[in-house]
Amino acid sequence: MTWKLFVSRLQEIAAIISLSAHFLLILLVLTKSPKKIGSYKYLMIYISIFEILYSINDVLIEPICFSYGSKSIFVVVVNTENAYFNKDICLILISTWGAFFGSFMGLFVLQFFYRYCVASGSSLIKKSFQSWRIVLWMSGPVFCGILWGLLTYFLLPPDEQIDEAIRDVLLVKFNWTIEQITYVGPYFHRNSENIHIPNAIGFLIMVMIMIASLLLITIFAIKCYQKMDDFTSLTSNRTKSLQFQLFYALVTQTLIPLILMHLPVLIFFIFTFSNIGLGNASSIVSMTVALFPALDPFPVMFIIKNYRNAIFDTLTKIFKRKP
Repeated sequence: MTWKLFVSRLQEIAAIISLSAHFLLILLVLTKSPKKIGSYKYLMIYISIFEILYSINDVLIEPICFSYGSKSIFVVVVNTENAYFNKDICLILISTWGAFFGSFMGLFVLQFFYRYCVASGSSLIKKSFQSWRIVLWMSGPVFCGILWGLLTYFLLPPDEQIDEAIRDVLLVKFNWTIEQITYVGPYFHRNSENIHIPNAIGFLIMVMIMIASLLLITIFAIKCYQKMDDFTSLTSNRTKSLQFQLFYALVTQTLIPLILMHLPVLIFFIFTFSNIGLGNASSIVSMTVALFPALDPFPVMFIIKNYRNAIFDTLTKIFKRKP
């Protein structure tokens, strides 16, 4: 089995697991959520829908990430001959794939902000999150995604210089010709020492979004944890237990995209900008970003007691049935 075929099969398996796990999580949220969970269940469903759509997009185009460090290139490539759509549509779908990535930056910030509001007893919970205004909060990640997608499509598109730069290496590494593929990505240092301005602008804005997301997540996580003791001292043991379950589930759920999405992409961006190539190793990003939505729902399903008990009770009934 070739490397690219292995990556492709992993993306397909990850998509199947992702869709199955997220549909199960949505069912659990709708039918087994504790009453005290409040409007947070809508955020969980919202994120699951995002990750389902992302998995579908990923398996439709099966993107391959490739870094060519000697020429400061990092591209996300799609073989349009094996895809379901033509080049133009595939280019839009790659940009949409990037847009989902940008949305996740905002989604996890929103989750931690919500948990902080709960722990601090903020009036925003009743005024915003328990009313129609929750839609306004949910629109934030959508805006991040649209911005990321537009940056990808307009500032990091295919062009003749990148075509010529990657033509030979694509043929050697993947046995693909330029005519068979489309791609997005930066090519920083071209025929001169000057940095390619459109690529650099797109790159810098994306890095700023990633860094801002990580900083806000860290700030709200720390503040939330600090407020938890004060909040739980005024509530019942059951409510206290639920709030800690939700917090730990969120932390675990956030570590997954941090390890599988944020850090790999940020590292490869920095390596590319520094003219350090990683060759086939850069395809690891293709695998990790596909695995993220497949693994992400499991912390919630097994840390939240109501969901965990529902799963174990169902499995117990199934295995105890007599043939």
